Amino acid sequence: MIQSLLNLFKIGSPKVDLVLQSHQIVPGAIVKGSFHIYGGWLPQKIKRLECDFVKETKGRKTEVIAPAATVLMSQTMEPKGMREVPFHYQIPEDLPPTTNAETYRLKTKIVFTDDVKSFDHDELVVLN
Repeated sequence: MIQSLLNLFKIGSPKVDLVLQSHQIVPGAIVKGSFHIYGGWLPQKIKRLECDFVKETKGRKTEVIAPAATVLMSQTMEPKGMREVPFHYQIPEDLPPTTNAETYRLKTKIVFTDDVKSFDHDELVVLN
């Protein structure tokens, strides 16, 4: 009961952080880094880790360009533990550069067995 309330309000919930080697890229480049998963106050079983490459345009809904990673897991994240999962993704070749109106992000989501979710967003600057 208490765990359900903590999960509902995301108090002491596990967190995910995508740590990238660089946030500036060129079309066709490979983005490298790692997902850092941090345990919460209680043990949680991880179902999956997802990351999408998205484009945000002012005044429009966020558009998913492509799934960047999906990692199915069946692991328990211990309280206050930390786990690192490698990440790499090749940026599409025909991607227009970042502008004031259009930006790009890697949107990361980790899903636990009781459908608790944790999100992370990392902006990428696409250069010419």
